[in-house]
Amino acid sequence: MTNSQLIAPIVVLGLALGALAQPAKGPHQIELERHRDAPVLDALIGQGGRPSMPSIARARRLASQNRVVFGYLPYWIDADYYRNLDFDLLTHVSAFSLEVEPDGTIGNAHGWPWTALVDSAHAHGVYVIVTATLFGDSEVLSVIGDKNHRQTFFRQIRDRIIEGGADGVNIDFEGPGANGWPALINDFMAELTDFLHREIPGCQVSFAAPPVDWAGRWDFPGLADSCDYLFIMGYAFAGSWSQESGPTAPLTGGWRNITTTLQGASDYGEATRRSPEKLILGVPYYGCQWKTAGPQARNATVEFVNYPTVLQTLPGAAVHGRMWDEFSSTPWYRYQEEGQWYQVWYDDPASLGLKFDLALQANLLGVGMWALGYEGDRREPWDLLAAKMGARVPATAVSETPQARDRGLVQNYPNPFNGATHISYDIDGAGSVIVQIFDAGGRAILPWRAYHGESGRYGWWWNGGDGRGQPVASGVYFYRLVFTGADGQSWRQTRRMVLVR
Repeated sequence: MTNSQLIAPIVVLGLALGALAQPAKGPHQIELERHRDAPVLDALIGQGGRPSMPSIARARRLASQNRVVFGYLPYWIDADYYRNLDFDLLTHVSAFSLEVEPDGTIGNAHGWPWTALVDSAHAHGVYVIVTATLFGDSEVLSVIGDKNHRQTFFRQIRDRIIEGGADGVNIDFEGPGANGWPALINDFMAELTDFLHREIPGCQVSFAAPPVDWAGRWDFPGLADSCDYLFIMGYAFAGSWSQESGPTAPLTGGWRNITTTLQGASDYGEATRRSPEKLILGVPYYGCQWKTAGPQARNATVEFVNYPTVLQTLPGAAVHGRMWDEFSSTPWYRYQEEGQWYQVWYDDPASLGLKFDLALQANLLGVGMWALGYEGDRREPWDLLAAKMGARVPATAVSETPQARDRGLVQNYPNPFNGATHISYDIDGAGSVIVQIFDAGGRAILPWRAYHGESGRYGWWWNGGDGRGQPVASGVYFYRLVFTGADGQSWRQTRRMVLVR
């Protein structure tokens, strides 16, 4: 053992029941291994190089935003799906993933930087977070338990965030924790958060946390305090290891469930009461399928089949008959082939909506999902997000007069914004410009005038102040351009923006 080691490996003996309940591998690791040889979607990378749209991170302002909707976006998603990704219903996209080596270096970065994704997300006012993954007890302890490896990781993840123009990092380090590494993670995250906040002002630092402290190894309230927020992986209550069929994300029932995750004293109960703005409840866009000994709910499993996605389970339920399990508040269905019973337990808009309601009632920072793309072309999950969380102000124009292709008001950037935002516009000839800012009630906040002698793109910065120089409150604002050309003809256009204090 070198002097650089923080601690020697510790063997922690948990309760047998907790040890049995905790999966050896979570869905993030399983899916990453399953897609090990899958190529990175070219559309995520685009032309490569430095993104043209700058970072928009404002980590310390998250609590004053609308609810966060945080989606993991795997590199193996379908091209058609990516083209139709609804950025207006998301606040955060977490690029999955940059793989960390036990010495703290970044190994397989899967094509990062994803220049096209970053530019598209930032153009819609969506944060891009890089996911740093590392799986296995010995591997995780090697990074967080060694000072040199820690510093190597800190520097390398900083450089990758800057290189890709990202807004932060989500640490997805997973393992049962039998060697004691969870006892070190709070200190590791606090040190990483301080480092990145200094090196990249506004950088968001988060951790992908298990839903249950199965063996008494975690300090979840302390973990929430150590970084900007936690993504609670509210799934994997059942899986390939299960001896009986059941839900992967039960809202109620049993020894542990999503409700006890947020309210139980041994899990996130204290953090939920003390700092709910630090917590995101993650939900599964996948389910579990087994061969079972019979048709009854929670029957003994014969063989694990797979983890079907929402794209597969919704039509499967329509064919075989959706059933509702009152005990866990989740749906499931069953069918028989050649005498063998199969059961599929999954989540649909009804069960996901109940989980979203729980997060909203607890006043959490928001919700998230593993993983974007697993719903395919099904609109039901998006419609649910719109109904429960609300759509953000879209980055599309509200036209009052039909516009020519070579003139118009450009969406402000960044949006949402905190300190200042840039408003620009294109004109197709000489003329006068009036830009007026209004609040949501239609009250005039600030006018700005200029005369331009030729066509081109022009702009100015608004610092969030009124005509007297006083800062205005957080909220939705409108900015209207009225252009009058040399021929006396006028056109106007209005767009919306969001100020977050």
